[in-house]
Amino acid sequence: MTASSQKNSSHHHEKAMIKALVIVAIVVLAGFLMATYVGRFFKGNDGKKLDVKYYNGFAFAKVGNSWYTQWERDGQTYELEFRHSPWEVENITVVGRVDERFQMPYMFITFDPAEGNSRQTSFVALAAADLSSVLRGVFEKEGIAAGCTRNETAACANRPVVTCSTNASVIYLKVADEAGIFLDGNCATIQGIEENLTMAADKAMYQWLGIVKK
Repeated sequence: MTASSQKNSSHHHEKAMIKALVIVAIVVLAGFLMATYVGRFFKGNDGKKLDVKYYNGFAFAKVGNSWYTQWERDGQTYELEFRHSPWEVENITVVGRVDERFQMPYMFITFDPAEGNSRQTSFVALAAADLSSVLRGVFEKEGIAAGCTRNETAACANRPVVTCSTNASVIYLKVADEAGIFLDGNCATIQGIEENLTMAADKAMYQWLGIVKK
């Protein structure tokens, strides 16, 4: 590959990542506004009818393409948004276990450098944003940083290189044909392709919250 081609490729990767992050910002803002509306419904202050289903004692209201529920800890109620319902993700495979290192007060979310597929990049960015929102907002994990497994593109140039071998709590978002969650000591590998990746991320969050037991 010529220097010019490498430059154009890096520029393309960087533009794809920026576009993905803009999409994430818009989705997060829309989700916050919608969660406020759904929260009023759960409290009985809204007269509109929502599609509500129950799973393991939790009420889920569907608004648009998202599912909302309330989760409580120590008297505090959290309004949570998920892209997929718990019954849609309960059959995603979970293998292995984490150890005490995964309970560190900080967490790295890492991913492979983009390979020119902006659609794949968007789903990785969405999964990372969803996981960060729950880890920060509910579990109060500090210093969550997005990293790359390799420093090969412009989008990864200013990000820390983080892999499952890093001595830290790590969530590795991996683009792979098989959707699943693979736990190993300090690392949780969450993998899938496009929507299957966000489904696996939702399954991980549901398990952390105790909503999905298996």
